[in-house]
Amino acid sequence: MSSLSIKQSNVMYRSSKKQIQGICNLPRDVKFDILSRLLVKDLCKFRCVSKYWCNLISNPTFLDFYHERSRDNPQILLMNDSKNDDNEQQLIHLTSMDLDGKVGNELMKSIYGEYIDMLPSGHGLICLFYENHFYLYNPATQEFVSLVEGSMSPCNDHGAGFGYVMSTKEYKVVHMFTQSESSTGFNIGCEILTLSNGDEASSRPWRVIDQCCPYLVTGCALLVNNVFYWTRTDKHGNSSDYDLILALDLEEENFRTIRLPNPSSYDEENYMFLVELRGFLCLVDNFAIPPMMNIWMLKDANNITWVKEYSIRFDILDGFDDVYTIVTPLLYHNEEIVVDSDQDSLHYYNFEKESFRRGKRLNMQWDTNQTWERPLRKTRLSLYTESFFSLGSR
Repeated sequence: MSSLSIKQSNVMYRSSKKQIQGICNLPRDVKFDILSRLLVKDLCKFRCVSKYWCNLISNPTFLDFYHERSRDNPQILLMNDSKNDDNEQQLIHLTSMDLDGKVGNELMKSIYGEYIDMLPSGHGLICLFYENHFYLYNPATQEFVSLVEGSMSPCNDHGAGFGYVMSTKEYKVVHMFTQSESSTGFNIGCEILTLSNGDEASSRPWRVIDQCCPYLVTGCALLVNNVFYWTRTDKHGNSSDYDLILALDLEEENFRTIRLPNPSSYDEENYMFLVELRGFLCLVDNFAIPPMMNIWMLKDANNITWVKEYSIRFDILDGFDDVYTIVTPLLYHNEEIVVDSDQDSLHYYNFEKESFRRGKRLNMQWDTNQTWERPLRKTRLSLYTESFFSLGSR
């Protein structure tokens, strides 16, 4: 190395050292503010630089601050799957990115199941499952683990749910299963798996709660304020009870039912499902004619007070097709509602302007083998937030 190169290297070293020392001398709150703007994968690298940086980034106060700020910066997770050589396996491709489409991490895994469902938590972890097989994934740290298998059930059309309990900083997985079946109906059990930060997720046990589930349920549960909710409940085959929401309180570990908004206010034949917006349980009621969406918000869960909070017209949504398009609200963010309309990008509805804007084009895959008039989207999409939550696999 020439003397000039050595001098340049020494200058760069002294400059970098001064920059690091300068950051170290900043007030702790300022350092937290700077570091909280970085991705988890970058912060994990910084922790390896020195003991000082490791202690700073591992500080519980910083971690709480980071997780709170990350809620204002949601990330996207795309999942594509394809048949593996083994007919019982699916090859899944997971891609994380920001709302502008900048790719962060990618992971490919071969897991068991004919069709893999994705259960978002609204926080750092994503749950994938097929029947009684469950997997947890942290897109920020790239940890992927298989959970202990849930109870087998002769009826596979039972509900599962996944979510984060902020008060205890725990994740909960809930799984319904048929304990027994007779001519008069089903005896439906409910089991819960609880996971704290750093637990070895792959060995955590399931625990069956005392109360049996009073209804058959289909679909995935939504966790809002320590309560799991399911729609489309069916009391032992009685379809007349489809106007109920089933609720499982995690603190009391008991079930109750909630009536939907006044039936005169909506058409029961419409496509309806549950979402969480602004910390409230919401019922989304999609109309075909006229094409629009009403969003009912449960403002008071104790007194069952529903309020029609939003009404959004679909005829102003670019690319909307009343036959093929299902519009799903994902998030209330920066005074807009982020929606997924089965297209190649997300859309953002602005209430002040009463209009949609299209987000960045994402790398979606389409099913060109089906017989519909236009290809259907194969890629499934979920939102999550950056998190250091450890699954105990490293």
